[in-house]
Amino acid sequence: MDNIDAVMWTTERRRLRDMSAGAPLPSFTRILLVTDFSECSEVAVPFARLMAERYNASVVAAHIITGVGATNAETAAHATGETQNPGEAQMQEFLGRNTLGEVPVETVIERGPVAEVLASVIEGKGIDLVVVGTHGRSGVGKLLLGSVAQRIFNVAPCPVLTVSARAGRPSEAAGKFARILYPTDFSAESLTALPYALSLAKVDGSTLILLYAGSELPPQEMLPEYYRRLNALIPQEASTWCRSDTLVSAGDPADEILKAVSEQNADLIVISAQRAEGALNVPLTTAYQVVAHAHCPVLRVRC
Repeated sequence: MDNIDAVMWTTERRRLRDMSAGAPLPSFTRILLVTDFSECSEVAVPFARLMAERYNASVVAAHIITGVGATNAETAAHATGETQNPGEAQMQEFLGRNTLGEVPVETVIERGPVAEVLASVIEGKGIDLVVVGTHGRSGVGKLLLGSVAQRIFNVAPCPVLTVSARAGRPSEAAGKFARILYPTDFSAESLTALPYALSLAKVDGSTLILLYAGSELPPQEMLPEYYRRLNALIPQEASTWCRSDTLVSAGDPADEILKAVSEQNADLIVISAQRAEGALNVPLTTAYQVVAHAHCPVLRVRC
């Protein structure tokens, strides 16, 4: 184990001890669905509904008006004497096209900078999960801090489920996340996402795929130890409510994660990520590259 940091191993053992001692898995009670009423945001609705139904949660559907002046709809409403907020009318039309079923829904229409308004909504409404759709553009262009999805992740203290326009609907996975990919490098940061991966696997009876992807493949004699450590991340009682599989691969971690998604037919990636710093570009970390290129939803957990 010379190439495995002792501090990481100590942290990992502590986390495993806490889980085995019966520490509750995380859950969700209030889900924020962010929409701009576009087709790109529509792809997120079935996943918000899926999460709400699985966890018996309610949804807050929010639209942020970012323009400085009155919108055309607001101007027309004022001219005709209408009193209904045009944003609210658009929201009802949006939810009519994209039903959340029997899930309790509250709508929020606010005006102002997206990050500031959503930070206030998240705190004020007790949000513990944000679901947002993206345009599905890949590459560096999608990783600009100016993107709405990235600004939301930067201000949200809770996990953020990002759904690309390329993602399939949950119905394609029998209405659930049938196969969940959890990548880890055994660091304390990556372990912050593990309880969420376990929780989701439990509520859906999913297959949980644990992946270690390093820049270099461990020596042949070390491979059994890496597989053992991956298997040790699964609490013993989890065998009664989910199946698991383990993978060890070598190469660029982001590439290996995306390859595993394709080869394993994963419906969801659960990954830890850090808040981006700086004013221009998001660092090209593994998590951001995965979000930019993934063809399935990505749940990012702040580490």
